[in-house]
Amino acid sequence: MRRRETTTSSSTEAFKTDESSVQMHRDCYRDVFFQKLFGPLMTCIQSNIHCEHKRAEAIKSSLDSVLGTLKESIQKDDQKDREFENYLPTLKRMAFKCPFQTVRTHVLNFLTKKRSLNYVVRTSFYVSQKSLVPITPENEHLRQMFEDIFASRGRLSHLDQILAWHPSYLEAFTYTTEFLMHEEGELPLHVRNYLAIMGSSVHGCEYLVSLQESEFIFNRGSPVWLKGLQNVPAKIRRLQKLAHLLANSPWKITPSDIAEHLGSIDSWSVPELVQILAILTTYIAFSGLVFGMGLLPEMDMEEASRPTRKSRAEYKLDNHMRKQVVLNSQKLEQMLEREVSTGNKKEKGKGCAEIEDIFCEASAVDSKYSHYVGQGQGYRDFSIKGEKLHRKQDFGWRSHAYGLMTRFYPHYSPLLNQEFDVIYNLTYKKLTRVANVDTGPFRRAVWYYVDRLYGIEHDDYDYAHINKFLNRQVKQYIKKCACYPQTITRSDYEVFGYDFTDDEKCHVAILALNARRQASLIYALKALSKYMSLSQE
Repeated sequence: MRRRETTTSSSTEAFKTDESSVQMHRDCYRDVFFQKLFGPLMTCIQSNIHCEHKRAEAIKSSLDSVLGTLKESIQKDDQKDREFENYLPTLKRMAFKCPFQTVRTHVLNFLTKKRSLNYVVRTSFYVSQKSLVPITPENEHLRQMFEDIFASRGRLSHLDQILAWHPSYLEAFTYTTEFLMHEEGELPLHVRNYLAIMGSSVHGCEYLVSLQESEFIFNRGSPVWLKGLQNVPAKIRRLQKLAHLLANSPWKITPSDIAEHLGSIDSWSVPELVQILAILTTYIAFSGLVFGMGLLPEMDMEEASRPTRKSRAEYKLDNHMRKQVVLNSQKLEQMLEREVSTGNKKEKGKGCAEIEDIFCEASAVDSKYSHYVGQGQGYRDFSIKGEKLHRKQDFGWRSHAYGLMTRFYPHYSPLLNQEFDVIYNLTYKKLTRVANVDTGPFRRAVWYYVDRLYGIEHDDYDYAHINKFLNRQVKQYIKKCACYPQTITRSDYEVFGYDFTDDEKCHVAILALNARRQASLIYALKALSKYMSLSQE
């Protein structure tokens, strides 16, 4: 995992920047403050000191110096209360969300000397804090992952903590995302961040937008770009149509849509466009996990009012509904057991066109982020009657798309393929607290249901299994995660259809978003393949 270079200047001058820009995007600049203030500490954390005791002592010594510098900076400033307020959100993040116990303890002590703290850490609207993996996990491998993530990014995010329920997937996701956003590639880092902002804005995902705005500023992106598309280069501005197609109707992407971004002087190269597709599909898809798990803004960004907060009414299951979901879970377990006992023999079942339709009323995306991606038409259901199904055997991920991506983005595609494989095959052999259950048929039903929503058909799959293993409530949750996640409410999360635990619901959401991401890439890369063939004629 990459170790980010940090700024080590700790003088008062290091904290100064253009005041108008700071006021415009205060949350973004907090991470810049963090990197400048805690640069020496991060250098110490990133050092190769193998002795735990010596490392802890080195961190403590560096931290004492950093906090002493901060104290002097605040005391010398005539507006010290205002200055402290600027640093407070970052300091709270260090006090409550840093995986290094030494850092948390010392920063918390520093804060409590300045003021009385009555702060409750919350990660999700839906998930109890006690259900999450702790910041300092008992599992050694997971603890090391947390420390590596923090050492690399200066942050252990709510998203990381949610994914920690599934360590093997967190590891694969981290490697893939780190490479995509920070390692080799045709695009400058700040452009990658801006593309991630565009992808996150399609569904109005403030959580991801805020994080990427912060990264954009850290990577020396122009603050003017954050005012809207009218201030960015034309070739970036033209990507807004492609972003909406990828999010809402990727099956409609044509070679002409690809041609708009290639072949002229003011356009992208093919390797650049492939990386653009990877970034947009990643952040569009992961909006589904953010909304699906009800993630709250990060501690240093939580002043921002989340667009969907007003729609998230409290909801608790009544006794009748609770009994029903338990009964549904028992039936699911029995069906899975029978599936295994019959050897997963394919029965004559319904085709892709006959899957039970689930209607969910899509809501408009909050216009707060239209300046980043423009106004799109929103998701529209794939119409089997009006449009031709895409047979995965004709152009699939493994058979075609993966090879094309490898040609133009050779070191990223194996990482992404590994991420897909990890989540597709991930199982704990349990379901709703019952052990020794083969969940394969259920997991495949989730993946193929999302493929069906995006018009992709598998010749070798019995689509009767989707109606068999996924009830209406589960389908509704999956469809919202995969198609219009901004509409998810606490009711969707609680009335899940099965008595799944929080980590199992997270598992379902990750399956859904990755199926969606792969489907979007298949369509986009198929259009690119056709464009290249036509260009050679």
